[in-house]
Amino acid sequence: MNKPKITVRYYRIRNRLMEKAGGIGANAATSVFPRHVLEETEELFEEMISDYPDWVQETLNKLTALVEVCVNFEDKRIVTYKQIQEIAHEMKGQGGTFGYPLVSTFGDSLYDFTGPNAGLTDNHVQIIKAHVDAMKATINGRIQGDGGQIGQELKAMLAAAIKQYT
Repeated sequence: MNKPKITVRYYRIRNRLMEKAGGIGANAATSVFPRHVLEETEELFEEMISDYPDWVQETLNKLTALVEVCVNFEDKRIVTYKQIQEIAHEMKGQGGTFGYPLVSTFGDSLYDFTGPNAGLTDNHVQIIKAHVDAMKATINGRIQGDGGQIGQELKAMLAAAIKQYT
């Protein structure tokens, strides 16, 4: 049995987006952007990193207030969880960007605990509160990177709260 001959064509499409963005793995030496623009951007970013704990306080205060709503008003928990989840998603992204990966870890977990299948019990609210407390401790203590021993203790305390209230 003779099979018909099949012709395969492979097209390489030029990645114009990569060119516009300065290329993958670009650095000051290889970038198409002027060196002074990159240096100014890096300086601004470093300043933002150092200011992150200060400007994220407002977000943490909002989270604390939302947890209080959950504590005091059972009938508002579903709506409030959605707001908490949106903030958790933001903080999950911000934490690692600004040198606070523990905030990302806690934010990711908080995001999951406030999802569509989240419990509405008082115990579940205590788990949410424990997440917010862990994020506040990380930011107020300016615990960057993995946090070393303190970071491990914060993770362990959150895990203990989750175990206690589930």
